[in-house]
Amino acid sequence: MPPIARNIISSSVRRLTKKRLVAFLTFFILKALCTLVVLTFYMGSRISTVHRLEDSLFMMMRRDGGEVAGGDGGAATLDDTEASSRNAGMGSNSTIQGGVTNNQSSSALMITPNLSDGTLRGKERLWDILQTRNVTRVDADYWATIPTWETVIRNIRRAKDGDGDDVDASPIIHGLETCEAFRRITSSDPAQRRIAPGGMFNTGTNYLSVLLEYNCQNPDRVKKLRGKARRGHGNEWEVPWGKHTPASARGNYSKYPNMKYTIDDVLPVVLIRNPYGWMKSMCRNPYTAEWRGIHDRETCPQLITKVGKKGGRDVEEYNPVEVKYGYGTSHHRSLGHLWNDWYGEYFYGNRSGTADGDRSTDAPFPRLLVRFEDIIFFPYEVTKQVCSCAGGVLGHREDDKDVANGTFHYVVRSAKRGPAHGPASQRNGLIDSWAKYGSVNPKDAYSEEEIRVAMGILDPQLMDTFGYG
Repeated sequence: MPPIARNIISSSVRRLTKKRLVAFLTFFILKALCTLVVLTFYMGSRISTVHRLEDSLFMMMRRDGGEVAGGDGGAATLDDTEASSRNAGMGSNSTIQGGVTNNQSSSALMITPNLSDGTLRGKERLWDILQTRNVTRVDADYWATIPTWETVIRNIRRAKDGDGDDVDASPIIHGLETCEAFRRITSSDPAQRRIAPGGMFNTGTNYLSVLLEYNCQNPDRVKKLRGKARRGHGNEWEVPWGKHTPASARGNYSKYPNMKYTIDDVLPVVLIRNPYGWMKSMCRNPYTAEWRGIHDRETCPQLITKVGKKGGRDVEEYNPVEVKYGYGTSHHRSLGHLWNDWYGEYFYGNRSGTADGDRSTDAPFPRLLVRFEDIIFFPYEVTKQVCSCAGGVLGHREDDKDVANGTFHYVVRSAKRGPAHGPASQRNGLIDSWAKYGSVNPKDAYSEEEIRVAMGILDPQLMDTFGYG
């Protein structure tokens, strides 16, 4: 072969080899970058999603104040604007200083609550919680809106002992006797154990999910998956049949037909709320429930309605409610009956309802019923007992940088945004929730006649068990 031809071929080969090498290196670098981006996004989103969910309780709190419409909170963030300027008695825009917020106004009187001047008396519990998030000072007017612990307990429960005296302040968790059965059923593969929230609309299911996700770990599952898989700590977003769906759907309907675990692997933790507060919350955000007079703020929940006259007297009937779920529609005689029926399915061994004469008090399956009020005022105690029930342990997540190692992660988030209340960083959602749900008795929003009607409807055993009587 002539020398010129050999040179041409050799040059062509070198150029081709160089192009292939460049193409290979480019592909390799791009692949590595894409992998890094995906990994960074995934690791960041695992905790950032929980951050967004922290707002869920406080979104619901705003709805309970009639300030905003929306769902149970979901992963939605708060609106940047707020139509109402109502501050719900929460004080000024400048609220707290320390690890959670900074002072906004130099004119505000910032204090460190203490016993010597009385500013800490009766509020020690909340201040201890805030200090775990490095809060050092708080606006005096804002702090003055917080009820004392005695007031909180008086408003959230009506529990008495056999002598009629108030019982010690502690969370009410029903179903702890079923924990051993759950652990026994799942003993063959404890890494499959999962805790999953459930509850009627407007009961703080998202908030419970956040508390568990931050603080509770299934050690067997973490060891198996190294805590890096989705839901690798053993906490599900909701029960497989849907968190708002009645318990009768368990085993008959699933929102997740391709799930890689069974319903027996799941410990449902069901949130129940004082029906008087819950019904008013349903009036503001009914979700898929419908009943007559639903939008009449003066008369809602309107458990009974006038249907005519007979003999010169008003004829009244229960105001029926229907609720649409993923598997179908349920019908109830009133909003109060809906509360009875929905929670009765988790509480009793067979379907509840005031018309049922034979109700078994045996648990239908392992489950816990936890009060909405207690996840606000007893978050540590509730989370610890729920976690232990499922064989889990309280543990700090490696990707949680908001609190120190070994510290329980109390959910402290902003409750309000917008010019009427300052930016989100200037408010403290935990303080707001204590003021909102601990300052008043939910019954105060009802007339004597409305309370009389409700008492004739609401299941007395449920009411007494959960301190709502």
